[in-house]
Amino acid sequence: MVLNTRTRIVVGLGVFLGLLSIFYILVYKPQIEYRRALEVEISRQSVKLAKLEKKSQELEKLKEERKKILQDLSFLEEKLKETQASFLYELGMRGKVYGIEYVSIIPLATVEEKYYSRTPVNIHLYGKYHNLGMLLSDMARRGGLGSFTVDSVLIKASSKKEYTIEANLSLSLYNYRKKYAPAEKNITSSLKLVSSKTPDRRKR
Repeated sequence: MVLNTRTRIVVGLGVFLGLLSIFYILVYKPQIEYRRALEVEISRQSVKLAKLEKKSQELEKLKEERKKILQDLSFLEEKLKETQASFLYELGMRGKVYGIEYVSIIPLATVEEKYYSRTPVNIHLYGKYHNLGMLLSDMARRGGLGSFTVDSVLIKASSKKEYTIEANLSLSLYNYRKKYAPAEKNITSSLKLVSSKTPDRRKR
């Protein structure tokens, strides 16, 4: 059968449209859908990346804040140590002035309270009754940071001839937080005297 020109054009156009449809369905459409899926995934990843960058900035900020807090804590601990060391040094030096012989001075673990920190100190010493009182009064008038209280004193007659008493003292050394610090820091509590044996008054 001989096809005329018009028929040939129609057949050729049909074949072309058929091939185009096949190309669209098998190649072009899947590529378009894949591209759209990639665009959606890229959008999701961009959102996640933005969130991670924000968290990273927050993390860096937290690290800086933590570093500053650690520096402040270290500074406060050094100041507290300096205060304790100053107190114990003065206690030793003034003890010599008043003829006090220390057997032991033992700082215990610091206790953290809401408004202050407290360091208990146990002291065992030999001396004379009135000299011990003058030493404690002198320490109560000392300048500098912090304050202390005399929590208890256990006194008995001394077994050493050059002294009249042997005493065990329990002190508390305080370091107030700045905004809670009292106007008058150098305050001592009333002495709680517990004597196992009252010293001879003629020896005081």
